[in-house]
Amino acid sequence: MKTALIGEKDVPEFDHDIMTNLLVTTVELNIVRQEEMLIGIRNAKQEIYRVIGASSSKQYNNASEELEDLGLNNELEEADRAKNGYDAIFGLTK
Repeated sequence: MKTALIGEKDVPEFDHDIMTNLLVTTVELNIVRQEEMLIGIRNAKQEIYRVIGASSSKQYNNASEELEDLGLNNELEEADRAKNGYDAIFGLTK
């Protein structure tokens, strides 16, 4: 899996846990966006500040489970399609 920060957005405290618990490689944003499945992570301002790219559904499912274990909620869980190019968007609120 690959990840990148988006611009100069606020990075929440839980970001350290994401980086520790997920086996991700930090690369440039345009490289992450080429992955098969994309996960957005929201900060307290509800801005997507980090993108995680998974190259397979197994990686995507593993990442989603880890993010849920960290107490984050997938706002697209009930949706039947992607939103703005993201297959999942996780944040502290639903």
